[in-house]
Amino acid sequence: MKFRRPRNSTLLSIVIFLVSFAFWLDQPQPTKNYSYVTVPEIVTTDPPVTIAPETTVVDTTIPVDTTIDPTATTVPTETTIVP
Repeated sequence: MKFRRPRNSTLLSIVIFLVSFAFWLDQPQPTKNYSYVTVPEIVTTDPPVTIAPETTVVDTTIPVDTTIDPTATTVPTETTIVP
C-alpha cells in the first residue's frame, strides 16, 4: 500500500494541534487541599474502658390488628370481565 503525502492544510492542522496540546500540558495544575484527611490518633487508656449494658426494654410484640389470622381459609375472589 502506497502512502501519499498529506495536504499542506492537514499538516498545518496537525502542527497547530501539537502546539496547543503542549501548551495545555504545560499549564499549572491546581493544588488539591488534602487537609480534610486526618490521621487517626491512637488513644490509650490505662484501665480498659467497659461499656455499660443497655437498660432500655424494646417492645417486640406485633399488634394484633396487623397480623394475619392463620386459621382463615377464605381466598379473596377475583372478578374478571370478559369483553
